[in-house]
Amino acid sequence: MSQIQPEVREVLPNMGNAQPGFGAARADIAFEVNGTAISVNVPPLRRLSSVLRDELRLTGTKVGCDAGDCGACTVLVDGDPVCACLMSAASAAGTSVISVEGLANGRLSALQASFLAHGAAQCGICTPALLVAATALLDKRPNPTETEVQDALGGILCRCTGYRKIVAAVMDVGRFESSADGAAPH
Repeated sequence: MSQIQPEVREVLPNMGNAQPGFGAARADIAFEVNGTAISVNVPPLRRLSSVLRDELRLTGTKVGCDAGDCGACTVLVDGDPVCACLMSAASAAGTSVISVEGLANGRLSALQASFLAHGAAQCGICTPALLVAATALLDKRPNPTETEVQDALGGILCRCTGYRKIVAAVMDVGRFESSADGAAPH
């Protein structure tokens, strides 16, 4: 347990060799999801992706590989893109998590509209993760370079589009927001 952060250790009493989510001890884990404070009673080592999808019914977060290789499960944790399949529920304690459902408030964001306009969304498996990662980039760099966009999205595999339309969609939102002084939310 020495590899686990001290604040997480407190949530993991007497875990022993329990498997994540299978007969393991349960704990109340509190964090924020899409701006709402929540508490779930789950095995602490259960994957955040599973908590989001199965406990909270936020199915926009996709699970492709369950190993952090494809990036389809990317969410924002305290503003940074993270593979939710690699993060335990206990590690999410006290954080702010934003899933794709939290990016817009009942209508398309400028980024989502740009994805549609550019034909950047194809099969839909990687699209939520791409939107989440692009949102993180645009929050930090409102007018990113093409290389910055490629770097920000590089951890998310897309086999449908070849990335050109995706990069163009993100670049256009950056240009639009820069010219509008950030008036349009991405």
